[in-house]
Amino acid sequence: MGTSLFFILSGWALTLSAGKEELDPLRFYAKRKRRILPLYYLSLLVFFFGFLFLTVQNFTLHNINFVLFELSAASLALKNTVILGTATATIGTAIALVIAYVTARQAVAGWRVLGFLATAPIAIPGIVLGVGLFLSYTRPPFVLYGTLWILLIAFVTIALPAAYQQLQSAFRSVHTDLEDASRILGSTRLRTLRDITAPLLRTSVIATWCFIFVGVIRELSAAIMLFTSETKVISVLIFDLNESGDLGAIAVLGLIMLAITFAVVIAVNRIPGFGDARLRNS
Repeated sequence: MGTSLFFILSGWALTLSAGKEELDPLRFYAKRKRRILPLYYLSLLVFFFGFLFLTVQNFTLHNINFVLFELSAASLALKNTVILGTATATIGTAIALVIAYVTARQAVAGWRVLGFLATAPIAIPGIVLGVGLFLSYTRPPFVLYGTLWILLIAFVTIALPAAYQQLQSAFRSVHTDLEDASRILGSTRLRTLRDITAPLLRTSVIATWCFIFVGVIRELSAAIMLFTSETKVISVLIFDLNESGDLGAIAVLGLIMLAITFAVVIAVNRIPGFGDARLRNS
């Protein structure tokens, strides 16, 4: 009962701290209870039945030891996942930032076509994209199959539409009058972007980077078509272990993915000023 009340009260506190409109306490309690408690009690039920099958034989750290110290592919997959996640998030955010600026400010002729190309990959299934990249980069002049570069191209292509839409919305929220005023006072376009636009977009850019990173580390559809033994990522490794029925190792790898995700999200939220946009409304 105490835990249930905690869920209710924590939601009430977060709602008030976010600066949203005041809610009737009884109505908020009813809505919160209807949304949260069914999932809460379902999770309790799952853990309860799990403990029923807990024995001395299966209550062990063998699976963790197996994944961390005996499964040779795990360390390589973890390394590749972190490298690809970081590189894809950085490159994808940079590309989306440039395209979003060009389309939102209509800076060049043909900006509509550029915006269409940025969102077009969302209509292509990941497996189809993987097959296309496999056929394109397994023959000269660009033989990228067997390297991380082909996975990087696939991941950036998949992440670009969502990143572009996020940053385009952010650019549209920054009125052009701010940039025009800076230009009238003698600033160049680059200095205006650096001193006026960039600080206002800082939170959106960081959030987009985090969004891409979290999505990439669990991407499977394209990676399953493009990996080799040296470019395997965690999602592909989990798929392989599922084929062999090694559920314990899958659970450990899932926990590792959750730990990486939580670490990135927590680190991003600890950046000074991030998430404080609600203060502008006060």
